[in-house]
Amino acid sequence: MLLSKRNFGVLVLVFIANYLFAQLPTNGLDVKHYTFYIFLNDSNNIIRGKAEITTRFTKNEKKVIFDLVAKNAAGKGMSVISVGRDNNPIQFYQDSQHLVINEKMQAGSEATYDILYEGIPADGLIIGNNKYGNRVFFGDNWPNRAHNWLPCNDHLSDKATVDFVVTAPDHYQVVSNGKEIEETNIGNHLKLTHWKEETPLPTKVMVIGVAIFAVNNMGNVNGIPVSAWVYPEDRDSGFAHYAIAKNILHWYQDHIGPYAFEKLANVQSKTIFGGMENASCIFYFENSVNTRDIESLMAHEIAHQWFGDNVTEKDWPHLWLSEGFA
Repeated sequence: MLLSKRNFGVLVLVFIANYLFAQLPTNGLDVKHYTFYIFLNDSNNIIRGKAEITTRFTKNEKKVIFDLVAKNAAGKGMSVISVGRDNNPIQFYQDSQHLVINEKMQAGSEATYDILYEGIPADGLIIGNNKYGNRVFFGDNWPNRAHNWLPCNDHLSDKATVDFVVTAPDHYQVVSNGKEIEETNIGNHLKLTHWKEETPLPTKVMVIGVAIFAVNNMGNVNGIPVSAWVYPEDRDSGFAHYAIAKNILHWYQDHIGPYAFEKLANVQSKTIFGGMENASCIFYFENSVNTRDIESLMAHEIAHQWFGDNVTEKDWPHLWLSEGFA
């Protein structure tokens, strides 16, 4: 993650808040896999979601607790519709920051929960217009903002594999972590896109990007596909500026070690940061396509694929480690 000067104060506040109040989770969860089914539309900012979460339990628990921001007085946040396991409904309730499932679990046991929910994200998923006035959707989870739109264990110590299955109007393209498994027009002017990430990730680097993109598949670097995803209006400058990613990836593979992920996508986005190191799907700020020092920014974010994404800190006060290496 790299901030522009205008966002430096945001970083300071976020870091201080995490340092003072964050701690290792005590909810006994060791999530193994997430599958998030996300439904987007152009009529409003309400998203519908279904989360399938497979978790192991590290200790006995009287209740199962996931992080999820509830609907607030302003009408933003997520409302859980139902929770089930093995096709059986389970009682639950929400507080302002959590989904609490009324089920006792034993240490060493494992369960998969199905969670239906909907709402307008208070944060974490940026829905709005890009600089050209076109509607876009961009995940922006760092450091612990994922639970504004995804039920999860929103702590960097708990890494899991993830699938995103996104249904959106068919004029959009969808990019996400991992490898694209499916892209199907399903009627009613909708398209389903499925991305699968098989390397365990912290939630802070799990994302989707949904927009009208120009996509340049720039080729492979030691078997890793490298691509650029930019707004069509910035096609020429974006493709030219982002092309340096291939050289950076090659240098790091030679000097650090093997790349852990299925691809390297470089995406023009609405991230609030200068760049955000989402695993295999790096987001850069909108005007990065015309930035002279793009090489240094891309070098920083691509370095994070090793330091922060593949190897991840255990707790928030240690974030300086991955930032320092990058």
